[in-house]
Amino acid sequence: MGEMMGIKRLWSRSLSCMSGLLLVVVMLASVIPSRAQAQAGCASGACVSAGPRLVSVDTTQAALLNPLLQSILPGTSINLSVLDWNALTTANINLNALITQLGTNLSLSDPSQVLNANITLAQLQAAMVQVLQADGKTAAVNALNLITPTIGGLTGTIKLADLLQIALPQGSLANINLDVLDLITGSAQLYNFKNVVTTPTPLAINTAALGLTGVANVQLWLQVVEPPVYVCGPAGSSFHSSAIRIKLNLDVLQGFDTGQLLSAINGLGLGLANATLTADVLKLQVYADVARAEGTLATVNYVGNAVTFQARPGLVGVYIGSVPDSLFFNRTHVVSSSDFTPLVINNLDLKFNVSLNLGLPLPSVLAVHVPLSVSALAVGTGAPSLQTLTVNGPFPKTITATAGTVSAGTLVTDLLNHLNLSVGSGTIDVTVLGLPIAVPAALLPIVNSIVGVVQTTLQAAVVPLLTPVLNTVLGGVVDNLLGLLGIRIGQAVFTVEGIIQACSAVLALTKELLPAGNPGLFNLSISQGATVVTSAANIGNGGITGTVVTTPGAVYALAETAGNGTTLAPYVTTWSCKDQNNTVVSSGSGTSFNYTAPPVGTSPLTVTCRITNRALQADLQISKSDGSGTYTPGGNATYVITVSNAGPDAVTGATVNDSLPNGMSLSGPWTCSATAGACSAASGGSAGGKTVTLNVDLTAGGQATISVPVTFSTNPAAY
Repeated sequence: MGEMMGIKRLWSRSLSCMSGLLLVVVMLASVIPSRAQAQAGCASGACVSAGPRLVSVDTTQAALLNPLLQSILPGTSINLSVLDWNALTTANINLNALITQLGTNLSLSDPSQVLNANITLAQLQAAMVQVLQADGKTAAVNALNLITPTIGGLTGTIKLADLLQIALPQGSLANINLDVLDLITGSAQLYNFKNVVTTPTPLAINTAALGLTGVANVQLWLQVVEPPVYVCGPAGSSFHSSAIRIKLNLDVLQGFDTGQLLSAINGLGLGLANATLTADVLKLQVYADVARAEGTLATVNYVGNAVTFQARPGLVGVYIGSVPDSLFFNRTHVVSSSDFTPLVINNLDLKFNVSLNLGLPLPSVLAVHVPLSVSALAVGTGAPSLQTLTVNGPFPKTITATAGTVSAGTLVTDLLNHLNLSVGSGTIDVTVLGLPIAVPAALLPIVNSIVGVVQTTLQAAVVPLLTPVLNTVLGGVVDNLLGLLGIRIGQAVFTVEGIIQACSAVLALTKELLPAGNPGLFNLSISQGATVVTSAANIGNGGITGTVVTTPGAVYALAETAGNGTTLAPYVTTWSCKDQNNTVVSSGSGTSFNYTAPPVGTSPLTVTCRITNRALQADLQISKSDGSGTYTPGGNATYVITVSNAGPDAVTGATVNDSLPNGMSLSGPWTCSATAGACSAASGGSAGGKTVTLNVDLTAGGQATISVPVTFSTNPAAY
């Protein structure tokens, strides 16, 4: 056959491409949470204290605050003015800032270490001054600086954790402010409990400064049996005021009416002459044992800005009598009425003459001296009931729990209703004509009658006499003193310092397939350490694990593996983390990655991790040409096969198969070269061969060039 016009034929060819793609996307907002879901991982709590939260301090309260602090902190000489006390009363200090500043001063970064560090009152006060100074609260700083010199010598230590029981993360305390006076008195009470011996030192009370009437020479003993506890915690957290024991020694200016007693004695008709009766000063020892006022958080409604708690003022015991200080102020001993014995509160001196027949010719005139002692023993108690209280914001807000059946007045009434008064006689002196004689038996009935009428008369007179005195002591001293510590007789002051929401991030892992109809199945898991905390098996597009409430700072491993009938090779892998605002918090590529849980915040945080598996996409194109539109039988040519990858993904092991048409065969081996890729063989085949077969690897933009030398048959029948 002569030269023939050759028609360009389409050679049969096949091309197959395979590669792997995995896309991991970590998303928060891919699943838009409802409001209820947004609260997942969040715990509501409140900061509550049992303390004074005084609006202002008047002259009387200032006169009590100075001896109160001196009594709690023996060896100090605190003497602040009304103006200074008011500066402390009206100032608040940020709790978070205080813990941070104290940590800086102590070179401690962990808040729990700060709270549990042994610190002096001077160190605490220095940190308070720094925080208040930074906030521009100069008046409070100046007042604190007046206390600094006198507490500098106190070497005992406290732990703030014993006063501030914080069961919520420090980051949630940013808006919590404590009353400065509350913190001062609370830390002082804790110091007393930790460092002061069981028998305190008495302190003289300035009755004139307090405006007390009817009493004089008042001495105060005060012991903290249990320190207060302020709490920042969830529902179920408990808090309480201190438990206090107080002893008061005092003189009653208006004693028993000796004229009334003498009239009662003369009224017996015992034939007494020249009777006189004198009395010394009436002295009382009054003891008060006040148990802690306590409460428990019932509900904390963060959305409704309300706190409900159950609370009761402390059980109060008031005693008149005598008990060793070493027993009453022993913190390990539970005080009861059996500890007390009658106390001699007054001594009377009775003198009279009486004629008695002593067996002599004439009745003898006896000069008689009878010392009388008046003893008292009384117990009064008040047991307030449990109450449910609800406090609505804004905070801080103070509320007083009042037991209507228990007050200073009712306690005085109860005390006097149970007052046992007894009169006893001492050694009787009898003289006749100036000479002492033995007490004649006939005199004893007379003395017994006198003792009986004195006791009866005093029992009737003691209630109206002591009622105003005890009201002054219990109401004007004890109750007001306790009020400065957030306790009153039958009352307790509770302050909700603030309401808190502490939120940990909620984590989930979901699956996305591109295209969405891809049939692949995958296993997802979230692990902490060696423990899988949630997982999902054999899921496709849109599948998701359960949610995990994370531990702040903990590292979680998120991963996928191939499910049933699926391999990971045909997919590209990327991942991204987003919060509920669709903000990317982290991203990357691979089939596994780590996520570090963020610190606790005050707002809900949901983090959803999405692993997206996108099927490999490669735009492979192939062309073939010998550069001529004709061919000549018996001639030679070189065809060039060009394989290119337009992306976007790389291909691995793409197979190129080319079968030469009839009448054409290889004139020698084919050769292959590649840019941005590789050929499985640089050459192949041999003269007379009919096929070109090889694999190529091409990245996006890569190209393989295969040169095929051919010869054309001279036999027309070959075509």
